[in-house]
Amino acid sequence: MSDLSARLDALTPQQRRQLSAGLRAQRREQLKGPAELPDHLRRSLYFFASADHADASAYYAFVLEAAAAADAAGQHAVWFPERHFVDFGGFSPNPAVLAAAVAARTRTIGIRAGSVAAPLHHAARVAEDWAVVDGLSGGRVGLSFGSGWHPDDFALARTDYTDRRDVTVRTIEDIRALWRGETLPYPSTAGTITQVSTRPRPVQAELPVWLTATGTPQTFVAAATAGYGVATALLGQTLPALRDNIARYRQAWQDAGHPGEGDVVVMAHAYVSDRPDLEEFLRPAMHSYLRSFRKQTGDGDELVLLENAYLDFLTGPSLLGSPAKARSVLAELAAAGADEVGCLIDFGLPAADVLEALPALFDLGVLASERSA
Repeated sequence: MSDLSARLDALTPQQRRQLSAGLRAQRREQLKGPAELPDHLRRSLYFFASADHADASAYYAFVLEAAAAADAAGQHAVWFPERHFVDFGGFSPNPAVLAAAVAARTRTIGIRAGSVAAPLHHAARVAEDWAVVDGLSGGRVGLSFGSGWHPDDFALARTDYTDRRDVTVRTIEDIRALWRGETLPYPSTAGTITQVSTRPRPVQAELPVWLTATGTPQTFVAAATAGYGVATALLGQTLPALRDNIARYRQAWQDAGHPGEGDVVVMAHAYVSDRPDLEEFLRPAMHSYLRSFRKQTGDGDELVLLENAYLDFLTGPSLLGSPAKARSVLAELAAAGADEVGCLIDFGLPAADVLEALPALFDLGVLASERSA
């Protein structure tokens, strides 16, 4: 432990509150915004739990209950990741499996992959799996694609790691073609060329597609040029950087001559509550979650780094905090150009607490004066 970490660990609760208050003051300007939210801003749930935070059977029961609550509350979609061989996101090695379970338990909510790691899969298999989910859901599927996150994941791949970005584009286009019902030729290990037309046929004629972007400007431009939506997060980019990236995306979309303006989904951590001890309540779960995230990226997990990152989330552009603060952040994200905010809820809090707080999250678009009218 560094000397700075030791000093932070030795802070009294009062000193921690003073430190937090100072950070809030520095970020106060970021949290100003209109109380009313634009009608176009969609809200969804995003699931991305670390597999070392809960028992698997209990976690999947929680996902089904939370998704059903979001469906009943009229939320737009639920999003599931793909992760392999690590704890972070490790409950979802195949988002189609979770999506199928949710499809059978819900009626109207969109069901999304956030994301399919395209280079790890054959296009035909992705088209087949998600056509099943599209059928189960009555046509509610949409997929965001990524080029892969960890070199170790490519133990599953059929192509070289260095070619992953080009492979991603080819795979997406093949999946879209197969989804439409086209027949594509693929070589088999038996030495033949197989003409592939996938079954079952999906409900939707066209597959809604996003490209996952961590904050790299070139990815936003590539998504727009190809005519895809973009799915991103504030984990790894600041709000000003996000605003700039969305502006690049809109300009590239226009330059490519596509109709409309494209679509931008932004993931943000969410727990909405007025409880007075919120900072202390959230700290253990967020420290543990951030530690899992840093472990997969090889970053340090010293207490000073975790605490600073936690306070960045708490006082900055996340949906961690009071309803007023969360509404302000939603308005900031809408002003930055977001079309949808994916609310990441499963960062390590007890499932019962998360479920109990969901109504406050779902109610963010309603002002207190409107509730009492």
